[in-house]
Amino acid sequence: MLTQAYGPWNSECVDGLVLDYRGKSINMHGSRWGDIVILEGESLLIPDAESLLAERISAVRHLGLSHLALVLESSFVKSTTRNQLDAVYRQTGVDFSFYDTYAEARAWLTHLGYTLDEEAERGHFVKTKQHCQ
Repeated sequence: MLTQAYGPWNSECVDGLVLDYRGKSINMHGSRWGDIVILEGESLLIPDAESLLAERISAVRHLGLSHLALVLESSFVKSTTRNQLDAVYRQTGVDFSFYDTYAEARAWLTHLGYTLDEEAERGHFVKTKQHCQ
């Protein structure tokens, strides 16, 4: 699965992400699956949003999410964002790793045995006006 996320984050943004996430992942529930999350902008979370994100991702883990590849793009506070998200995702029980590029994130999930629907991948990047490398 591919997820595009734009910061900064408050609780309403996390709720919106979760609703979108649920719709995109519904067909994978009950099986083991991974996600590449591409973060753009200043993806910092307020304290309430941190707790909510950890809680929601933990719940999705029970539906089959087992690996997250987090790509940190275009941020002036990349190290702060990484530290904050590291603390959040450590609470979830989901295996995660940070990457600078989409290609690195995709390679990690492929190495773990996941396959990505290439049509969905193309659609994602057309929709977000980004290009897969």
